Amino acid sequence: MALKKMNQLRNILHVDMDAFFVSVEEVLDPSLCGKPVIVGGNPDGRGVVAAASYAARKYGIHSAMPLTRARRLCQSAIFLRGSHRHYAEFSHRIFDVLRNYSPLVEPISLDEAFVDLTGCLQLHGSLLDTAQHIHNGIREQIGINSSIGIASNKLVAKIASAEAKPNGMLWIVSGMERKFLAPLRVERIPGIGPKSAVELKRMGIHTVAHLEELPMEWLEKAYGKWGTTLYLKARGVCERPVIAEEEDSRSISRETTLEKDSADPQFLKSVLSYLVEKAASKLRRENLYTCSVTLKLRYSDFKMVTRCHTLRESTNDDGVIFHTICNLFVKLFTRRIRVRLIGVSLSSLSRNRFQQTDLFEQALPERRDHLFQSIDRIRGKYGFHTILKARSIYTK
Repeated sequence: MALKKMNQLRNILHVDMDAFFVSVEEVLDPSLCGKPVIVGGNPDGRGVVAAASYAARKYGIHSAMPLTRARRLCQSAIFLRGSHRHYAEFSHRIFDVLRNYSPLVEPISLDEAFVDLTGCLQLHGSLLDTAQHIHNGIREQIGINSSIGIASNKLVAKIASAEAKPNGMLWIVSGMERKFLAPLRVERIPGIGPKSAVELKRMGIHTVAHLEELPMEWLEKAYGKWGTTLYLKARGVCERPVIAEEEDSRSISRETTLEKDSADPQFLKSVLSYLVEKAASKLRRENLYTCSVTLKLRYSDFKMVTRCHTLRESTNDDGVIFHTICNLFVKLFTRRIRVRLIGVSLSSLSRNRFQQTDLFEQALPERRDHLFQSIDRIRGKYGFHTILKARSIYTK
């Protein structure tokens, strides 16, 4: 009941740009409008489609498809390498539009974000009118079409925006979440990938309505904690709040663009380990502790994803931070598309260590602190690279 009441009180938008990279290219070069345009690079190379115009999609071309296959499907397609700098500039302008309507804007990637309008409607008018103003504002000020899902929670809003594509809006009135979800294909639920969808369909579960019929006990036995999540998602239940990105909040970040895009998990973990050591070293140098760890990946198709985890105890131990980052990486990384940029961010910083240690373990953090002080002292005198963990040494 508490979840249901929470859902009824919230007005959340999921705003997603339509064919974002292609749309930016069309704004920069209007002669491309209406033509089959593919962003991704040289069609003779081994790259994949980062984005395809709707004209190109009519030929069956979609993102993550090998460029060589895309050219076979459409000989007249225009292939562009793309510019991340331009895409980032347009993204900043779009988020500026969104922040004019609410302080609670949560970017998910360069081209999509959640916006919580709860409490803001007295300033802007009705929920539907405000969403329309946002939709029109992005089009008029930036020149790009967007699709907007409106709902009482993030899950349903995201699914609604996908159903509204292209260039549409879909409002799921509070209380209608389950009715809206029921006829949709099971893979419409975020988190159910192609493999999971195939497995579910083998069991006769083709729609969300079929998934909803399964008892929680069965799902938990089959999928563990993910089973509980599936049970709630099938019912349109989501209590995750929209969390604004605090642009001025203090954080320590380290990231690197790889010399060569890579899909080697061991190499990427090695890079992560090095970045964590760099970030944790600065934490200790400034006498800070972190409670929030974020992983950032940008794939070769320019899609950027981030995942964040809040620690039970604040820390400046790069071993603890790396273990957390590594778990996020294992859940997020896919071999289908190579990684071009990888990064680590430490936030929720404080000068106090919050611990839940046992009385008999109090000496352990002190010994660890002495070890790190010695390491940091040597690095300060002879250079950072004089002491590195074995896993931080880049290997291919």
